[in-house]
Amino acid sequence: MSEHLCKAGCAEKVLEVPLLAELAGYGPFLGRRNLGVRDPLYCRVLSISDKLERNLIIVTDVMASAETECRPMRKQLSESFEIRPEGILFVATHTHSAPLIGASDIGYGEVCPEFVEIWRKTVIETVREALDNEEPVRAVAGRAAIRKQLGTNRADPQHGHTDPLIRWMKLLRQDGSCKVLLHNHAMHGVVFGRHRYVSADWMGDANRKIKQRGLADIPFFLYGCSGDINVIWTHPKPEERDQNLEWISESYVNDLEADIDNGSEITLGPVQAALETVEFPTEPVIPDEYRGIARKLLDKLPSKHEVLLRYIHDRMLEMAVMAERGHDFRVFQDLQALRTGDLTIYAVPGEPFFSLGENLMEKAASPFALAVSVANGDAGYLPTPELFKQYPDPFCCDDYGAFGFYEVWFGPGLLRAKFKPNIVAFVAEKLLSLF
Repeated sequence: MSEHLCKAGCAEKVLEVPLLAELAGYGPFLGRRNLGVRDPLYCRVLSISDKLERNLIIVTDVMASAETECRPMRKQLSESFEIRPEGILFVATHTHSAPLIGASDIGYGEVCPEFVEIWRKTVIETVREALDNEEPVRAVAGRAAIRKQLGTNRADPQHGHTDPLIRWMKLLRQDGSCKVLLHNHAMHGVVFGRHRYVSADWMGDANRKIKQRGLADIPFFLYGCSGDINVIWTHPKPEERDQNLEWISESYVNDLEADIDNGSEITLGPVQAALETVEFPTEPVIPDEYRGIARKLLDKLPSKHEVLLRYIHDRMLEMAVMAERGHDFRVFQDLQALRTGDLTIYAVPGEPFFSLGENLMEKAASPFALAVSVANGDAGYLPTPELFKQYPDPFCCDDYGAFGFYEVWFGPGLLRAKFKPNIVAFVAEKLLSLF
């Protein structure tokens, strides 16, 4: 088997969502219990193999990956299908209109055990189907320009950078037909809003249009480093949510389709993978300090932000009690890189800002590199050093939900210690060192 004729398999299955399962995202204790399906969630699996090794990319339309589920599932898949565990990647698309598969911020959605079991079974079935249809393919890749801006930098709306490109790769059968179209862009999946209906958001709508236009049998959206990138709202009223989805996905797929014949062939072999569980740098949790912050938060009342202030007050107290009882607040996350010839995928848990993804892609040794996030676990936000300097303490902002401030100081929502200001450099260095 030559480098240009590796084998690829793919499959997709709908993720069924139980009625009244709570949907995750948008704020604490909203109780968004599912009343129906606007558009279905999918589990999609892509396998790429050479003569010796295989990489497996599992993409599911949920808000976040959970290390408590991904780690045992990786072990099970490795044993069942004889795939080395470091070659198995889990990525979420970060829709905020799906149930969780593992614990997230307190109150942002309760885990539905029935849905978790559906997710587990669907992943296994989809992997099996993907492996069964592996066939020789060649790869063509490119970078499509975003011609009409879709996103805004929520941490710095006036000057902040947004993702200017859609990075894409198509896998072609020997007859020239497109088996898989993989596309990667950095922008939050928050178009649909706080509604009680299942949706894969703009990413799912883009995938639907890709299939409708015959661009690929199965599309794979790999969620970029989008912690600071939101969509532009041209239709702000709740009843206009479908118009938001429509214009964003239409513009996105138009840009992708305009470039789809302009790519260059890349190699797919050899197939390599690396995965390392590392301790993320965090600040110590000092009970007296956390209790003091909690008291001072209540001093800011009355406030129009009372709900958020009381929310973080409660989490601070809880962390103080946990620390007093010897809780281990260390954060261990899985950093992973998959390489298939000219393509390298860097996988980051949680929500890094776009600048981290851009840095990884610029410094990668591979000709075609992608950065994906909400992968293999939920580490929360990974803010830039500049934001740590801008927001040095919990009382330098009157609005606890202000973007920028929120990402630096909302760790307690996960009952997680605050990251050190070097978190971005730490993660980038570790990932780039994997290969």
